[in-house]
Amino acid sequence: MSVSKIHGAVTLLAALALAGCSGNFYDNRSKGFTPELPEQTYPIDVVKGAVNLRISARTSTLSPREVTSIRRLAASIASMPVPIHVTRPAGSLKAEVKVAHITRLLVDMGVAADRIRHRAVPGVSRIVLSYKRKFAVTRSCDDMWTHPANETASNHPMPGFGCSSQNNLAAMVDNPEDFEHPRVMPPADSDNRLEAIKKFRKRKDFNSATSSQSKVSVKDVQK
Repeated sequence: MSVSKIHGAVTLLAALALAGCSGNFYDNRSKGFTPELPEQTYPIDVVKGAVNLRISARTSTLSPREVTSIRRLAASIASMPVPIHVTRPAGSLKAEVKVAHITRLLVDMGVAADRIRHRAVPGVSRIVLSYKRKFAVTRSCDDMWTHPANETASNHPMPGFGCSSQNNLAAMVDNPEDFEHPRVMPPADSDNRLEAIKKFRKRKDFNSATSSQSKVSVKDVQK
């Protein structure tokens, strides 16, 4: 093969290689920022919504299951400065008696009486306890397996990478407002701070529970 033909073949291979790179790398870079981290692909947003607990108004007494549900609701809002609305069917004596039991149960669980708002509505068939709170939500894990997980030629994670972790974090967070702003720090413990300063000035090892001068003996364990 002549030198000119070899040079032409090398030029052709180089052009094909550049064409392949441009289609996979440079085209993606020209589109701008591509999110890859879980907190970028599945960001957690804080939204406000309503929580509703529906209770039957056919009887005037609370069943054990209804008592458990009301206790759980009261425990979740005891520390929240939000009102709770109790809606009952208008003109129903059984509903009024049952709402009285519900109100007493809420107060016993730590909900202030002035936060409980009662309302009788004609035409409804159930007692509804409702309040508004904030929720942490993110995108659903719809696109999980459109691309094979072992495809790493583009050096990008698969579409569903980190989706489950983000959804679990949004569901388990105690206070969704922590995603919006940090909590107020409590005052410092002055006694603990002075004790740490004393140990630091005496050059004592206060990071370890045992002193560096103590001796530890290990005995053989007989089987």
